[in-house]
Amino acid sequence: MEAIFKRTEGDYLEATLEINGQEIIAMDEFGGSKLKPGDTVDIELSVGLAYEDEEQNSMLDSNVDGVKKLEHQRSWSYRAFGIVTSIENETLVDVGLCELAAPFETTITGESIAFTITRLDAYAANK
Repeated sequence: MEAIFKRTEGDYLEATLEINGQEIIAMDEFGGSKLKPGDTVDIELSVGLAYEDEEQNSMLDSNVDGVKKLEHQRSWSYRAFGIVTSIENETLVDVGLCELAAPFETTITGESIAFTITRLDAYAANK
């Protein structure tokens, strides 16, 4: 996905991007130190670390309205709200901005879930 580069604290540290008008703070795994503010970069977002103590039942009960969004909490942490779209190789969740791998497995697509991302990562997209 295309993002506008805003700033970085350095490789593997916090970077700020703008994607579809939403400011995203993520771990810089795309070489942001080589970019200048306003540059366009092709990136992929992924769950670097998920909150491990969250119970699966809580994740399934936390998005009864089927919302799709990434809600910033602090630093590079987010609450992800979405709908399970695939269970083939991993559980993928549409969070509106993109699809992210969920930190658990399910056997049902179409489920509404919410989970906490402790660290959101941004990688250079594979072309």
